[in-house]
Amino acid sequence: MPARLTLYLPQRPARVYDLRDGEDYVVGRDADTPLQVDDDRVSRRHAVVRSRGGRWSVVDLRSKNGTQVDGVDAPSARPLTGTSWVSFGGLLARFEILSPESAARTTEEQLRRWQSSVEIQRALTPSIGLAPLLERLLDSVLRLSGTERGFVLLADPAGELSVAALRGASPEALLGAEFAGSVGAVDRALAERRTVVSSDALHDPSLAGRASIAERCIRALVCLPLLALDQVIGALYADSDRPGKAFTELDVEILEGLAGHAALAVTVARLNAELAGMAAGLPAGAPFAAGLPRWRDFQVAREERREGA
Repeated sequence: MPARLTLYLPQRPARVYDLRDGEDYVVGRDADTPLQVDDDRVSRRHAVVRSRGGRWSVVDLRSKNGTQVDGVDAPSARPLTGTSWVSFGGLLARFEILSPESAARTTEEQLRRWQSSVEIQRALTPSIGLAPLLERLLDSVLRLSGTERGFVLLADPAGELSVAALRGASPEALLGAEFAGSVGAVDRALAERRTVVSSDALHDPSLAGRASIAERCIRALVCLPLLALDQVIGALYADSDRPGKAFTELDVEILEGLAGHAALAVTVARLNAELAGMAAGLPAGAPFAAGLPRWRDFQVAREERREGA
């Protein structure tokens, strides 16, 4: 029977490997290993996942940090049945045996998601107006990523960021201690101009221990900068507190394509709105949505909590 191995990588999307029956797959840091993992906890040739006669097992290759299956040390061959959780020196992975039918359904689902993302991009047109565009964008992000909470940040003409659209939380909740940890992910995405993703924030050393992670047990989060004409015009953020939720490389690729298209659409929609406002004699730089916080409000709230700690 075919199988699937999902590696949960800190600060990176989960990596999914489809495994064929009757083959051996070495997990390790070496570039020539079939399942190459760039993680210091994993040895160069850490373990091998193999199938013999339809039966799967994992064998530790005398790794430095060892291999566990469902919490039990596996110094020698240990069977993998149904769904098993494997630790390669502390790097968590999920092993699943697949039926041919489920493998085919997965391929069909991936194709359907790509088709949906293309259709969504076509629907994100500047002609519908800035506010409806942002609402449609955020709804699409939550639907495509399978998350429950998210927001869009946009910069005003002076470069100040504000929350322009929000789902799954109140403005007060975003400014509370519950969200404080996730501020770091957004700041990093904006400063480094790259996607920040965590498949399991509880095990991400750069995020663990912060208020939002500890109190809400966020299992997955993603933040994507919105780039247009080589300028950061805002950011997209989404997270989930459902145990087991993870962002895969496919998820991130789809969301990055959506963010790239949306950034251009937002830029054009804002230009159209500014031109219409000028024609009507309205002042430039009006707030995006009344009552929604500015990003500097997040920074102030975080500093106040630090000083009060």
